[in-house]
Amino acid sequence: MSTRRAGRAATSRPAYRAAAICTPGLEFVCRQELLDLGCTPKSAGLGTVAFDATPRQLYAANVWLRTASRVIVRVATFRSTDFVHLERRAAEVDWSAWLADGVAPSFRISSHESRLYHTKAIAQRLHRVAGPPSTGEPEQLFIVRIDRNTLTVSVDASGAALHRRPWRTELGDAPLRTTMAAALLLAIGWNPETPLLDPFCGSGTIPIEAALLARRLPPGGDRSFAFADWPDFQPGAWASVTGEIAARAEPSCPAPITATDRSTAAIAAARVNAERAGVADDLELDARVVSHTPARSGTGLVATNPPYGKRVGDGNLIPLYRRFGAVVRERLPDWSLAMVCADRKLAKAADRGLAPVARFRHGGLPVQLLYRPGREAAEAGTAPARRARSQPAEQATRQAAQQIAPDGGSAAISDSGSGGRQRGSRDRSPRSRSSSRRSARAPR
Repeated sequence: MSTRRAGRAATSRPAYRAAAICTPGLEFVCRQELLDLGCTPKSAGLGTVAFDATPRQLYAANVWLRTASRVIVRVATFRSTDFVHLERRAAEVDWSAWLADGVAPSFRISSHESRLYHTKAIAQRLHRVAGPPSTGEPEQLFIVRIDRNTLTVSVDASGAALHRRPWRTELGDAPLRTTMAAALLLAIGWNPETPLLDPFCGSGTIPIEAALLARRLPPGGDRSFAFADWPDFQPGAWASVTGEIAARAEPSCPAPITATDRSTAAIAAARVNAERAGVADDLELDARVVSHTPARSGTGLVATNPPYGKRVGDGNLIPLYRRFGAVVRERLPDWSLAMVCADRKLAKAADRGLAPVARFRHGGLPVQLLYRPGREAAEAGTAPARRARSQPAEQATRQAAQQIAPDGGSAAISDSGSGGRQRGSRDRSPRSRSSSRRSARAPR
């Protein structure tokens, strides 16, 4: 064992310069999650929250973060303007610290305003020093970002993207991304001891994420992670993390979670997903239109992602939103309302009291999380996650908000987007020499 690895194993001090990757605009929610895990977040960039982590904290972040799409560890940073210099500096990186025997490196590369911009050629040089591409072996993903001739090399600790929950095998029309559903609940400070209703549940993303949160279960279940294949993986630290899962779990949700949709196919999909997530017994699933929502006394939360614009085809949806808002006001008068929407006109048709909690781009399209507190929530004050915003996170959120059209125009929600500039997007130009490419297959 190298001195570097032995040092990691012998100390509980932070050993990794880590970062949680999330949708730009949701940094403040991800930051609060890290604080709840006992980590100390540092700077928050656009879609990135940096933090130092012990091995146990790194493992726990992958297990418990609900709003992050990936957790990475910084490996090296250096400047390079030509391929000779690139190979020389890359040869100084200890690639073996992250590559177990029989594991091949793969590279995801992006370049912005740099002299090195041909991502395929860059990957070829990196493979020369780190190891050849996979010919069938397992892979370890490295993420290389080149910005103004400075290379930042990070290693992926997650493996498959964290938002790709293993339980979500059935998808409806324009499904909501899991991390966005979790962010909706966390950003408004939902109390799991209060009932929740999603009257446009689709394939059940919001109710299932709510049930997992209420029962204190990991969002990804018992999935595997890339860090488990690292040479310095610590089984003892991992056993501590997994042991905590059973200790924290609640046997059932403390309050009813109801999921309804007019589509029987959507309800069937939601039931399959809920069963795979292990929370089917915690959900009340029913196929019905929003007008048939029964009256309920007391307080609760309506959290939903209603249809809009391109998600369901062109058409006048204002009557649906007006009816939806009237049902909430008349039959759930003391309930809070939270919803995802990209069209403020539709949102105002439902409830003029809705205000943005977060604004960001999802799948390259503008989206807002909107919230109107109910009686008790209004008396209690603002949500914890919103109070916890740091100045860097607020700045990143404002930057993301500036990318949204002033009218919050109608747009579809894509399940494959990850916020910010997308691979293959049309806003790149040769002049900026900005591009991205994977040199190998997707991570395991």
